[in-house]
Order: sequence, then structure tokens, then C-alpha cells
Amino acid sequence: MDIQPGSRIRVEITRSPRAEAARKTLTRLCAKDPDVARSKRARKRKRPSWEEWIRGGKYWHHQMQSRTPVSLAPGASYSLLASVDVIRDLESVRRFVRVSV
Repeated sequence: MDIQPGSRIRVEITRSPRAEAARKTLTRLCAKDPDVARSKRARKRKRPSWEEWIRGGKYWHHQMQSRTPVSLAPGASYSLLASVDVIRDLESVRRFVRVSV
């Protein structure tokens, strides 16, 4: 891949990875898309972060988690800022993505 650091790139998922490591890498990369990050912040503001209740005279709690808004389905595309770490990660998952500048 001939990508210059600091440039805007478009990453399109061509096929879904089966390996968990590749899935995590792609999820982490696609979460850097500004629209995805904005959506994640909005979801985080809306959900209750800490739920508490009393059971058996003791306080129990549950910290809520929100799902990532990233879809790794073929055809999904994301816009990223190409930094050195992004370029390195894209090299490791390049058989699952198509990158255009």
C-alpha cells in the first residue's frame, strides 16, 4: 500500500474476517471514522451508565456497555485519517479491505 501519513483514506470492507484478531483490528480501525466516533459519543450520553439495586440487603450494581456502531459486513465503508499506526494495521488486514485515497 502506498499511503502517505496524514492523508484522508477510504476503507471498504470486501469480506468479513473469520479470525477474532482481524475482527478486533478492523473494528478498532473503523471506529476512528469521525461519524462513528460521533455516534458512539451520542449513544454513551443517552444510556444509563450505572444501575444499582438492593438485593438481600446488599447493594448490587451493573455498569452498562454499549455496542460498537461499526459493521464489518462486506460493502461497509469508512473514512479515516492515515496515521502510521493505521497504515500498519491496514497492512495486517489488507486481504479483507479495499483502500482508496
